Amino acid sequence: MFNLAACHVERTPDQNYLVRWRSSRPGQRVAVYMSDNPDHYYGGHDPGTPLLYSTGEEALIGNPDKSVRHYFYLQSESGEAVVLAERKLSLQGTPNFRDLGGYETQEGQRLKWGKLYRSSKLSKLTGEDIQYVNRLGVTLICDFRQVIEQELEPGLLAFNDRSRLASLPIAPGSSHNFIENLHKGIIAVDDAAGFMEQVNRELVANQMPQYAEMFRLLLVGDQQLLIHCASGKDRTGFGAALILDVLGVHEDAIVEDYMLTNKYLPVDAEVERLSTLITDQTGAAVSKEVLRPMLEVRPEYIRACFEEIRRRYKSREHFFETALELDPAKINELKKRYLH
Repeated sequence: MFNLAACHVERTPDQNYLVRWRSSRPGQRVAVYMSDNPDHYYGGHDPGTPLLYSTGEEALIGNPDKSVRHYFYLQSESGEAVVLAERKLSLQGTPNFRDLGGYETQEGQRLKWGKLYRSSKLSKLTGEDIQYVNRLGVTLICDFRQVIEQELEPGLLAFNDRSRLASLPIAPGSSHNFIENLHKGIIAVDDAAGFMEQVNRELVANQMPQYAEMFRLLLVGDQQLLIHCASGKDRTGFGAALILDVLGVHEDAIVEDYMLTNKYLPVDAEVERLSTLITDQTGAAVSKEVLRPMLEVRPEYIRACFEEIRRRYKSREHFFETALELDPAKINELKKRYLH
């Protein structure tokens, strides 16, 4: 088998692709294929003609069309195979647009690439970004921002009779006053990290109907889903964690995906910017030590969600059926659509 932890696709500064892999037998010949349609590599289809063969563990591949996304299929001479793509999509107007594909489930299956996406807000996409995203084939967008956020910064993607935008506003209870104060440029929080853990626990306590609706919409037809909020880290982070959890991904891998937000969001720059704009209730400048826990993600934030689930429900299956309205038949249908 290919070692999934060592298989990556990255974009080079000149917008070409660097594909890296590691198989069970180093030195064997690997055939590398490329397509702009991930379905070309699922369901036992003929992958076509290889771009190249390599006995190494990486290949630099020219990008033939920067306006579309590409997917890669690697097949070793011993019969191993893996589908790969970029985890983070190369967009100028949103820094945290990611594909949930490629993760392995506890039953040994993998999430399909090009089916399930997560992102920050879509209000600053460039014209090139919009064309790029439209070609992904997204059919359902779930927006977890509050209504006022949606009105102030509407997304820029077009919709037609085959696609849908669902407004699923999420506002954890104890953070309501915090959000109101934040809009006024005030932060009144003593323990910022503890506050963020509490916000995540409240997602489980108070916001499950919106996430259940996300799954209900996901089951209506063969959807290609994009979920997002403002920065794509808290509300979206929990939504992505739920999707991965329902599909059978191990909790440790879910946490790893959650933590990628720190890699892609400009946390340091945002801390610097807000430190000059935000004050506390006395009017004094808020320290960077208070701001940072709110602008980054930490493992304990998403683990607080799972701890709250375990506290409130008899089992994960009980949580799926009670809170998310997903019985075994619906979960099997989701696995049939999004795993291979």
